[in-house]
Amino acid sequence: MSLKPEFRVLFHGFLAVLWLAVSGLPAQAQASEHEAPAAAPVPAASAASAVRLQPGSDEPDLEELLRQELREVPREVEVSAASRFAQSAAQAPAVTYVVTAAEIQRYGMRSLADILRAMPGIHISFDGGFSYIGARGLGRPADFNSRLLVLLDGMRVNENIYDAALIDGDFFADVDLIDRVEYAPGPGSAVYGNNAFLGVVNVITKRVDKLRGFQLRSSLDSEGQKRLRASWGWRGESGWEGWLSSSQMQHSRRSLMNEYPPEHEPALRALKWARDQRVLGGVRGDGISLQAGFSSVREGLPYFLTEDTWDLGQYNSRGVNTFYALDYERSLGAHWDLSLHLSGKRVDFQKHSPFLDGPDTVSFYNERSLGRWINGDLRLSTQLWAGHKLMFGLEYQRDLVQRVSAGADAYGDLFVFEGGNRRNGLFVQDEWRLNDAHLLVLGLRQDRARIGGSSWNPRLAWIWRARPDASFKLLYGSAFRAANLFEFQVNEPRALPTPEPERVRSLEAAWDQALSPQLQLRASAFVSRLRNLISLDDSPQPYFINSPRLRTEGLELGLEKRWDQGAQLRASLSLQRTRDPQGQGLSNSPHALLKLHYSRPLLGDRLQLGWQLQATSRRHTDGEDLPGYVVQNLNLLWRPASGHELSLGLYNLTQTRYFDQPVVQGYPLPQPRRSAQLSWTWSFE
Repeated sequence: MSLKPEFRVLFHGFLAVLWLAVSGLPAQAQASEHEAPAAAPVPAASAASAVRLQPGSDEPDLEELLRQELREVPREVEVSAASRFAQSAAQAPAVTYVVTAAEIQRYGMRSLADILRAMPGIHISFDGGFSYIGARGLGRPADFNSRLLVLLDGMRVNENIYDAALIDGDFFADVDLIDRVEYAPGPGSAVYGNNAFLGVVNVITKRVDKLRGFQLRSSLDSEGQKRLRASWGWRGESGWEGWLSSSQMQHSRRSLMNEYPPEHEPALRALKWARDQRVLGGVRGDGISLQAGFSSVREGLPYFLTEDTWDLGQYNSRGVNTFYALDYERSLGAHWDLSLHLSGKRVDFQKHSPFLDGPDTVSFYNERSLGRWINGDLRLSTQLWAGHKLMFGLEYQRDLVQRVSAGADAYGDLFVFEGGNRRNGLFVQDEWRLNDAHLLVLGLRQDRARIGGSSWNPRLAWIWRARPDASFKLLYGSAFRAANLFEFQVNEPRALPTPEPERVRSLEAAWDQALSPQLQLRASAFVSRLRNLISLDDSPQPYFINSPRLRTEGLELGLEKRWDQGAQLRASLSLQRTRDPQGQGLSNSPHALLKLHYSRPLLGDRLQLGWQLQATSRRHTDGEDLPGYVVQNLNLLWRPASGHELSLGLYNLTQTRYFDQPVVQGYPLPQPRRSAQLSWTWSFE
């Protein structure tokens, strides 16, 4: 794939980072690593192998042990996004990227959207209230993240109206509760079914050993946003454990995304506000896990009542999401394991837009999306046959309520559309270990739905552990995404056909090489063929159609370097190109993404510095091109005493002015300017 001049500089920059990392590589370390045996999988966030001893003591302090980072790049990180069970990332049938709780703290990440921005190949667009995910060159305007499956502790959380994945303040888990986030790019329908089109994101929450006792966190930023969180965790002598967390945010007089005459700014900002609230809790014990969550987001915006005056009204919206979940795991004899999951979820999103219903009367146009559904899955796994790890699964979703309505205060509902879908899936996967160096993964799933029909999706992965410090993966898979209720209800009243399900087939080759215990390189190349991509046409009253076939090619390069004194560097470069049969590219599809993350301890390990750089190349949108940009963030994390943490984050450090256009037929929106956030955390038992 030839490089365009506009982002050759990003490629050369990545090579420069690689040269700097390799130039300090000790020759002796290279030789010793080749002979090191493979290690057992360890959790993504783990304690360090080297700690500072307390004065007068021969044993390391426990808090210091948990706080210190590994001085070596971990080779056997535990992940579960690719196969629905815990396994080594090196043996997973997908490339998997991980961001840990330590990195979330170190770089001052404030939301799941911030965490995903750090992942290779992902770009995020923001319209001031909703973050839209683009992955591997595909980020369609007005898509509510329905092509990416998001899980919370393995539970599907995409809702049932837009199939939306919520990654801002409406996501159930506060970032402080997250132990790690896993992202497995590429088709995942062979084990997950619908929506695992571009990849799977699994958010793993912390266990009670990291939440035990009481914790209070407060933060204030330079824009006036205030956030408060309190959590409590306990563990009983019987082995049962539980935790509960509640957080809320208030932000009045928010900054305006567009420029207005100074004399009108106070009135506009008075009508722009946001509030959110989250509650999440659970109990675990004896193979049983109960969990429940609630999130509520309210937003107010100024609304122009006429086109030629400064008469303003108050637009407001509210989204409420709830869930409850039961998980049960047990062994059925020596060779069989059972996993059972049941959950129920509800989403209620309302927005109220003011309008003049007469010379002096302000009324509201009201829109509401209401959904309620249940999910269940049953999995049996066995290693009864030597060299094989088999998993059989059944999955079911029933949409109990799917209702979209619109109307005005004085006229009631003018439009009501109701749906009701039912989905079930049957899947099997076999991990076949041919010998110590070769692993073959075979998978197949069939999905059936009342609306959307039937779909078969295979998976094939060959994993070659060439040496203890190197591995190669050859991956093939397919995925689908059926039209959601929103897409269905736009077409149905006009007697237009429901769009056919989207399909993708992908082939990927990935190489992972440790040049030393402290330096690791990664490279993957992929090609995907997409058909029936669902998108809006360009008519005055747009409706959903299936687009022509597309072809995507991409290359992802990465390195991770660690130093003895505790400094860490992670870099990734993603090059991607998507074309239709006429050779035309897609809108909102950057060809190159460069991401750098560097951290180091200052003044011992009490003070940590974290720096991020995220560069995005030029994108074409409807009507014009959006120029490329570079955004930098800086965070200082200080632990002055046991149980206390202070952090200061500076975002968009260099005041970069850049734009996104996430909405079809919209206009480029300026993105957040430089801001600062100060946070304090207090923990005690």
